[in-house]
Amino acid sequence: MEISELISFFTKLDTHITDLIEYFGIGAYLILFFIIFLETGAVILAILPGDSLLVGAGAFASTDDLNVVALLVGFYMATLLGDMLNFKIGKYLGEKYHRSRFEDRSLFKFINKENFDKVHHFFTHKGRRAFLISRFIPVARTLTPFIAGFTNVNFLDISFFMFIGNAMWTVLYVMIGYFVGNMEFLEGNFIYLMMIVFLISMIPAGVFFFRSRFLKKQNL
Repeated sequence: MEISELISFFTKLDTHITDLIEYFGIGAYLILFFIIFLETGAVILAILPGDSLLVGAGAFASTDDLNVVALLVGFYMATLLGDMLNFKIGKYLGEKYHRSRFEDRSLFKFINKENFDKVHHFFTHKGRRAFLISRFIPVARTLTPFIAGFTNVNFLDISFFMFIGNAMWTVLYVMIGYFVGNMEFLEGNFIYLMMIVFLISMIPAGVFFFRSRFLKKQNL
């Protein structure tokens, strides 16, 4: 898919959801949930729509084309299952990495053990809250559970933050679509709604960036 086609897909996401509802009826829910499951659970599919899909679906819930409660529950379960799958994939590859110390290391020769240990320590002691922040950052929300699993982090240590982060993300974006998507000035201009979503998505990343810069200056 070319960049222009990708941009067109996101800016006209409302028409795609309309087609799903028209052609698949109640099956549209399963397709929407499955897309979020893949966007969350498959590292190579992180490019799939996430924030925009939740907002778009929420907008259709405001017109009673979709049920908002079903969306909230379905999307939340899709993110949880996706994160668990991603974590398991990372854990499986992480175990192969450990075994490769004594066998063939060609697959993981690019991984520095020192960095591996640093990442493990980060998630175990300070980085659990990363699941709250990364959930709002495209691509990062897909990489975070994978890396945690790969570095052999205990799932119970991060599960609480994962559950809360997924709940916050799901409720925020579905309800943005639900309350804002039906406003008259947005009718036929779905791209403006996507711009709002993009700006909101950048807030956690911006806060994290400037906080890191501020702490770095204090330590100088």
